[in-house]
Amino acid sequence: MSLAQVEPFLVALFGDRDLIRLPGPAWLQPYFARLIARLRAPGARGRYAEIGGGSPLLRESAYQGNALRTALRAAGREEAVKLCFRYAAPRAAGLLKALHRDGVRRLLPVTLYPHDCRATTGSSLRELAVEAAKAGLELLPGVESYATDPDYLEALARPLRAALKELPEATVVFSAHSLPVRQIEAGDPYEREIHATMDALVASLGPLPGGHQLAYQSRTGPVRWLEPPLKAVLEALGGKDVIVVPLSFVSEHIETLHELDIEYREVAHKAGVRTYQRVAAPGADPAYVRCLTRRVLEVLP
Repeated sequence: MSLAQVEPFLVALFGDRDLIRLPGPAWLQPYFARLIARLRAPGARGRYAEIGGGSPLLRESAYQGNALRTALRAAGREEAVKLCFRYAAPRAAGLLKALHRDGVRRLLPVTLYPHDCRATTGSSLRELAVEAAKAGLELLPGVESYATDPDYLEALARPLRAALKELPEATVVFSAHSLPVRQIEAGDPYEREIHATMDALVASLGPLPGGHQLAYQSRTGPVRWLEPPLKAVLEALGGKDVIVVPLSFVSEHIETLHELDIEYREVAHKAGVRTYQRVAAPGADPAYVRCLTRRVLEVLP
């Protein structure tokens, strides 16, 4: 995503009532979304400029898609693998029309959200279902979450083990994208799945001398969010080594490259954290690709 695409991205983001339910009736949300996007775009463009002038998410996702395609070909499958994003191009409407023109009639969605969440996975699949119906495509049951998949866990554990060799006494902070509490109270499974990933990962790692904590990042707006916030957790760890694990992200993007690497690194520095280290997101790690490939093969007709 380039700097010119930031404001349209924010309009789409704040216009999604599954993700952010702004005050008032649904028909007002698009107007509020455009206003909020206009106000927030300058700051957002500045943050993207600090990480190289745009987001690497498309490139990162393309690597993952190519790795999945290669693994499926090795397993004897010839299905096309295409990228589709919720708030930026390529979006479902245009992509699905093009696929229909190319003779595709069935879709199998593979989410890059490891944790089931109505605001992310749910919103993306709902849009995909709507656009598939418009394009005359059948939407098959797909790969919708994999919070405790052993290969997904291994993709998280490998770089964490390497970091712990350098900082064996460090406190491990698992950081996940936050969610409004009211969505959890309405039955969203996200928080439960985040805890399941962390608990399974800690069990696979064995004893952590410096202990571990769960924290949440990326809050916005005045509503109650999941706690504890990452800022408060880091401020309480002065004098210690800290390893931050981005638990709910599988790619590098603004929330890892800027939020964790720049903003929260500064918070940690001011709090007196001795060493602040952030492990990489899974990306196209072979274990993560195995996770996706195996799960696709399990559900392919």
